[in-house]
Amino acid sequence: MRAVAWLLAATMAITVLAAPVRALADDKVTTKFDPKITPSGVVKAFTGREGLIVVMLEINDGKEMLVHFKKLGGELEGKTLRHLYEDLGQGTKNVYLDHKRGSKPYRTYLLSARDNRWTFYQPGSNNHFDLSYSEADSDQFKAEDIIKAIKP
Repeated sequence: MRAVAWLLAATMAITVLAAPVRALADDKVTTKFDPKITPSGVVKAFTGREGLIVVMLEINDGKEMLVHFKKLGGELEGKTLRHLYEDLGQGTKNVYLDHKRGSKPYRTYLLSARDNRWTFYQPGSNNHFDLSYSEADSDQFKAEDIIKAIKP
């Protein structure tokens, strides 16, 4: 009798623990990008804590943004991510991807600006860092190099 109760409890525990994994597996990025990449802005570099450098380049008439990372560490080091970009006016801007989990759409934000002050939200963690513009670092990066480093 105890063995049956233990087996039932174990089965229920596995079901409860596996449920979030299935929900995450159902999560899909629904962002659609233009196949061409045409720079439409200048390269701008921003610095953050511990020497972090985030380089941004507007592309495709300001509808998308390439974001390149230096001194971040991890799998994004030296990589460029492609995201959607929106300028809401009055210094409010967002760099994001659209997702869908089941039938529910939502957005994940990589960068946001309020009053022209940028904040970087590190993917896969709760960390976020304030960024400040660096003209010296901006001069070190070229649009072609940012485009070549796009993460597949």
